[in-house]
Amino acid sequence: MRDSYRTLKQEGRSSYVDRKSEFIGIARPVASADEAERFVAEMRSEFPDARHHVYAWISGGKEIQQKYSDDGEPRGTGGMPVLDVLSHQNIEDAAVVVVRYFGGVLLGTGGLVRAYSSAASQAIEAAIPQYMQKLQIYRLTAPYGAADKLRYQLQEAGFWQSEAVFALDVEWEAGAAPNRSSELSDLVQDATSGSALMEYLRSDFIPVAKLV
Repeated sequence: MRDSYRTLKQEGRSSYVDRKSEFIGIARPVASADEAERFVAEMRSEFPDARHHVYAWISGGKEIQQKYSDDGEPRGTGGMPVLDVLSHQNIEDAAVVVVRYFGGVLLGTGGLVRAYSSAASQAIEAAIPQYMQKLQIYRLTAPYGAADKLRYQLQEAGFWQSEAVFALDVEWEAGAAPNRSSELSDLVQDATSGSALMEYLRSDFIPVAKLV
């Protein structure tokens, strides 16, 4: 079972033109193979007059699944280059569709590979790749006088934190990789002289700037 992976934050789109052919790339995070197939169908409906709807997707989890289609382009010139872009960037739970409006000039196999790869890469960049890491999530409750210091030290140590809720005390969530849970607990106790409460909530995938 994976503890971390790289995926997309949002939908991203791009447009790449080569000798009057336009290649529109659309990249989107997807949670399953079924969702990826629905996304492909949605793009076919959105661009019904396009000559080709080339696509590739990778779904992670317990078992990696992937699929691609050249959709009428010469074999190996569309779907595989798009899949290669996803694979080389280690992106999972994501799908890319590149629709082509033919401009009347044949691009050749090399030109097609470059065009589909470029459109896919630009769409993925627009969709903002991000890391997801499985963290142990805890609820922290600290007195007002200790909360700011604790939040600062957690940030400096690289622990994930949610926004704070200000009530009778200050409450928020903090997350640590399993091998850092004891480090998180020690920091909470030391920074607040034992005045903060720490309660385990769940294990969950959280978007992080970098793996910790």
